[in-house]
Amino acid sequence: MNIRKTFAAALAAAFLSLAAWSGQAHGQDIREVTALGMGSIVNDDVARAKDEAVQDALRNAIEQTVGTMVSSETLAENFAVVDDRIYQQTRGYIQKYEILEQGKRDAMLYEVKVRALVKTAQLQDDLEAITTLIRRKKTPRLMVLIDEKNIGETATAAHFLEADLNTAESQLMNQFMKKGFRFVDAATVRQNLDREKEAAILEGDARQAAAVGRRSGAEVVLVGKALAKAVEVEAFGAKIRSQQATVTVKAIRTDTGDLLAIGTEQGKFTHIDDVTGGTKAIQKACDALAEPLIAKILDRWSTDVNTGGTLTLKIRNVEDYAELNRFKNSLKYYVRGITNVTQRDFSEGFAVLELEMKGNADDLANRLSTAKMEGFIVKVTGVSEGGVTVTLVPSASAAPAAEEE
Repeated sequence: MNIRKTFAAALAAAFLSLAAWSGQAHGQDIREVTALGMGSIVNDDVARAKDEAVQDALRNAIEQTVGTMVSSETLAENFAVVDDRIYQQTRGYIQKYEILEQGKRDAMLYEVKVRALVKTAQLQDDLEAITTLIRRKKTPRLMVLIDEKNIGETATAAHFLEADLNTAESQLMNQFMKKGFRFVDAATVRQNLDREKEAAILEGDARQAAAVGRRSGAEVVLVGKALAKAVEVEAFGAKIRSQQATVTVKAIRTDTGDLLAIGTEQGKFTHIDDVTGGTKAIQKACDALAEPLIAKILDRWSTDVNTGGTLTLKIRNVEDYAELNRFKNSLKYYVRGITNVTQRDFSEGFAVLELEMKGNADDLANRLSTAKMEGFIVKVTGVSEGGVTVTLVPSASAAPAAEEE
């Protein structure tokens, strides 16, 4: 009888272990997908073509997974907007992947085949997936600038103390670094900032914050305020003194000034010393704030790398509005991956377009530099995470013929 029980228990344990393993690879939250991707070989740059092909394959893996999760009724409801709606619902991302096959398909194309684990659960809890996402996002660096005030009273309650210990900056950096984020040292940046610019940044000037972050090599700046102060309440005839803190932070892209995320949290701590208690309260507020802030940033990055995002195209040397229109109309035809073009500005030969595109700024720069557009040559003169700068040069075929002498 004991042997039967032991055998049954062992069999049950083996079954549960097998089920858990199977669920990890084939459960509702994780799906194993095999997908192909293509990359353009430009100027014999096979390495860049391989990177582009891998990203294309991973996007295709996401699309395949989404296709198995959405009903045909949803697809038929409104084909024009179904992509956005699907990805908002599934928030798919790549947990990890491996390349199964790779090589040149022909002289102009590089092809890869990947096996990917696609997951639709919450991203911020999966360190392996976060590492993969950060790598696909080209390992952006962050910088933190927090205006911190920790206000307490002396023992006599006759004088106020104010301490600035950079507690919020340190605590936020610690929480973000646990997830694999990299940082630029804000203390070094502050040494080169004048007081006026620093004050503007800490007051929430997104343009100044983006400019400083950009010059310092950071792709994202976390800027905000932290305030801790003591409060006294009476309970059951006794006065209880505690310290409370509020921390508010914005995450700003330095190349475009776009707001990626914003959050506010509170923390409280009871201590006989106001400054010590205030420090602990700020730390607790930062711990509460870090997780949702990280989630919002990762969600935005996941959308960028999996489904494409918005890139800014700055164009110099535009002759007139007619030439700008010819260029805009040519983009979708000559540059693979662009799905929509919106004009944002045009003045004195300089134009700004917003492109919705599957791919990153490097992909856009690579494709623009080899585009054979009629009437002009496109010279890429700048690339950042969020966009590309080009100069239009009239091609020989478009230039007026020289007058015969």
